[in-house]
Amino acid sequence: MNKIFKLFPIWFFSFLQISLFIECFSLLPLISRAQSMSNVRKTGASLFQSEFIFPLQGMHVHSSSVVELPNGDLLCCWFEGSGERTANDVQIKGARLQKGQSRWSEPFVMADTPRNPDCNPVLFLDSKNRLHLTWVVVVANRWQTSLLKTRISSDYLNDGPPKWDWQDVILLKPGNEFVETLEKGFKELDPACSIWSEYAVQYERMIVEAAKDPEKREVGWMGRIQPLILEKGRILLPLYSDGYNVSLVAISNDNGDTWTPSLPIVGRGNIQPALLQKQDGTIVAYMRNNGDKPERIIFSSSDDNGYTWSISKKTNIPNPGSSVEVISLNDGHWLMVYNDLEEGRNRLAVSLSDDEGASWKWMRYLEYEPKGKGSFSYPTAIQTRDGQVHITYSCHVPNGKSIKHVSFLPSWVKEPDLGNTNAEKLGFPKGKKVLLMHMDDLGMCEEANDAGKYYIENNYILSGSVMMPCEYAEPFVQWAKNVPKADVGVHLTLTSEWKTWRWRPLVDPEKVPGLIDSEGKMWRSVKDVVMNATPKEVEMEVRAQIDKMLALGYTPTHIDTHMGTLYGSQEFLRAFLKIAEEYKIPANAIDISNPKVLAFASAEGYPINNEVINMLNNYKLPKLDNFASVPKGNSYEEKKANFFKLVNTLDPGITEIIFHPSFESENLKTITGSWQQRVWEAKMFADPEVIRFFKENDIILTTWREVMERFERK
Repeated sequence: MNKIFKLFPIWFFSFLQISLFIECFSLLPLISRAQSMSNVRKTGASLFQSEFIFPLQGMHVHSSSVVELPNGDLLCCWFEGSGERTANDVQIKGARLQKGQSRWSEPFVMADTPRNPDCNPVLFLDSKNRLHLTWVVVVANRWQTSLLKTRISSDYLNDGPPKWDWQDVILLKPGNEFVETLEKGFKELDPACSIWSEYAVQYERMIVEAAKDPEKREVGWMGRIQPLILEKGRILLPLYSDGYNVSLVAISNDNGDTWTPSLPIVGRGNIQPALLQKQDGTIVAYMRNNGDKPERIIFSSSDDNGYTWSISKKTNIPNPGSSVEVISLNDGHWLMVYNDLEEGRNRLAVSLSDDEGASWKWMRYLEYEPKGKGSFSYPTAIQTRDGQVHITYSCHVPNGKSIKHVSFLPSWVKEPDLGNTNAEKLGFPKGKKVLLMHMDDLGMCEEANDAGKYYIENNYILSGSVMMPCEYAEPFVQWAKNVPKADVGVHLTLTSEWKTWRWRPLVDPEKVPGLIDSEGKMWRSVKDVVMNATPKEVEMEVRAQIDKMLALGYTPTHIDTHMGTLYGSQEFLRAFLKIAEEYKIPANAIDISNPKVLAFASAEGYPINNEVINMLNNYKLPKLDNFASVPKGNSYEEKKANFFKLVNTLDPGITEIIFHPSFESENLKTITGSWQQRVWEAKMFADPEVIRFFKENDIILTTWREVMERFERK
């Protein structure tokens, strides 16, 4: 008996009620967590590592910078305090990650200007391997009057903060050509931009007038992004101004001892430039959108090593008014880190380009949370000498704030199996949650049929599956034949679990004795089916149920399994997947190559069988990324709230969420003790609040019919 149960795959448990789980699996021998985790590593997840540089805390932390030191150590810094520009306790903090170690040092102070906020640190090494720290000292609690300070160190390899040799203020003095460039550039901008159309002249005139004041031109220039260092040692330090709402570059030809300003990069709210050099020598800048809609990353270029710049223009890459980072990798690819949204910072993506930004062909998420559940921003990226990419960024989540560090090989971004969800493979937008809301147990009784018809007729939920051995299966199928939008499958049924409301197999009982209990009905539990039925008997009944729907003139759009019985043994699963491929009707199979599925199995101690993994990997029809059921609740409102919580915790990809709608009746109350949950589920997905929840959270609803259509187009 134990030999049989060792074959159960991990997601089987998701299909069962807790009581059934306890009954069926008390005898399961569990594999060790260490063994399961080794499976996770084999998937390629070892290419990616992440950790907080320091534990989550209540203090505000933001705007990190990271550099690789000559000895292979990493040095990171950020600003920390009770706020930002209005909090005078803000200081620059730092930490070290020694080469070969996995834990960062305790944080230490890198810079602290008494009674003034210190913000936006930037670290870099010059051609002499001197360490530079630049940061913003906020004067009078206004960004516009900030001063840009710099420190230089030649002694920075020991523990703790560097020993600073020199400190100064970078005081740029843009001349009259700065004013002329602004004025000329504003005239070249599109005057029809919606947000500026009425007040464009006034807005631009005020900026030009402010630029005529030499004192205003000298202050308020702030760093955020690491500099671009050209082959001959020229340093281009990107800067921006909240006062002018534009950017420029501080240029040094003597390793940062002196600085001169470039001409401005003219635009409407183009700030915090990240710089790259193309193979032909052109310098390009990707910038945060701090201006008009649509919210897009802004682009400019320079043909003279960073002194003059083209009028900025918008790319097609979304930007929610958040900093972007772009670096060139050793293999010539470009890497971009950015929030791929027009609003919010709850997602942080990394993309690769192999054509110098003409296209960004590969993308993966570093962070992906529902709105309001986290903010991930201000990334800084480097590639170390060993080829690893290291990114640090601000991580603000409900239970605290920290600076997060991730590292990976560039190939991690390109991994097709781990980098794309099954939803993305089918052509759904990247990073989206795609829900396949599914009505189980249609055909069970009139009350279930009526609820299913109501949902389909009113376009609320279109997908469901029918229990073909049940008395009310045929009436529902006959109805569905005349409703083209209906997405109806076969709910393959091998158990009859209720006390009074029961059914028999479709196959002659003499041919499938292992499927029948002493009352001539199907077994009440999955355990009984596994212990008594042969794979041949199961396959015969499965085919009979599919063939009955076909004989009624309706081709099922999918097949799934009542109570998860077909996942009850390796051989049952083999038959299930084989029949799906033979009939070309997709089964609700979950992609077990997802490392999170394996990690979940490890955490719960669920057994994993290599043969099962291979079967799922080799399955030729579309697969789900995840599976869930609508949670219970002690009231309708609580049930709805629990459902919202469930969806908010889901990762991107296709998740099938099952529920069991039925209209209330006295008959229903005699069938099942779960009648109240079923009644609530019969109205839940027509509830305006639920419909609004899907829209506000950018949820895509799909059907098995659409999934298969997309699959066949690939």
